Formats: sequence, structure tokens, C-alpha cells
Amino acid sequence: MKIIIPRPIISKLFEHALLEDPNECCGLLIGKENKVRNIQKCQNIHSSPITRYTIEPKDLLKAENFSDENNMEILAIYHSHTHSQAYPSSTDIENAIESMWTNPYYILISLVEKTRPIIRAYKILEDKNVEEVIIEHDGQAYISPTKNS
Repeated sequence: MKIIIPRPIISKLFEHALLEDPNECCGLLIGKENKVRNIQKCQNIHSSPITRYTIEPKDLLKAENFSDENNMEILAIYHSHTHSQAYPSSTDIENAIESMWTNPYYILISLVEKTRPIIRAYKILEDKNVEEVIIEHDGQAYISPTKNS
């Protein structure tokens, strides 16, 4: 499994995470055939945005409409972890399953080291298992050399 995210979009992901810090940022990646072509930054409306995220429903609707109008789909949901590693928390896993959004990839950006953000991609499965996914871009493929459980 892999997702292709062009470098300019990866840069926008890092920028969004850093601009929202200390709050978690969130958004959607839109594209076709596992290749991201557009980023939809969303408002985090969670009551505790430093440690959790909830996508503004109007932003989700806007992304779904854009996807439909352009013959694309929502490929991934992204958010940042401002004080922890780029691995889905138990809350992230529960929310994915409860919302029935297990088809998209989950992209996490860790800001533990603000000068060196880390990006990782996952599939969250209905049985609560999490599988890391390779991120390809217009350079070399990348998968994190370490596994966090």
C-alpha cells in the first residue's frame, strides 16, 4: 500500500501544522488513484484542540463537493500531533471506526521536534489494527524506520 503526496503538498501539511501549533491541525487530501492532487485545510472545532481534532462539517461538505465536481475522492484525513509521535492514538483509532471512515488513509504530522516535523501514513482497519503505509513523493519513497505501538 502506498499514497503519493507531491512535495509541495507535504510542505503545505507541515506549514498548516506549524501555523496551528499548539493546537492540532486537521484537513483532507483529495485526489485520484492514490495520488493526492489537492489539500483541503479544515477548521478544528474540538473543544480540546490541543490534544484532539474534529473537522468542521462545512469543511467536510466543501471537500466532498469539490471531489465530486472534479471526479476525485477524499484519499486521506490528516492531523497533527503537537506533543507526541506521528502514530494514531487510541482515540484516533476509535474515532475512525466509530465514524466509519476506515477507507481513507490517515496522515499524521508530529511536531515533537518543531524544526523537523515528521509525516507518516496509516490505514486504520475496522478490527482496530493499524498498518503503516508508504508515502511516495517526487523523490525517494519513505516509510518510517521505527515502529511505535
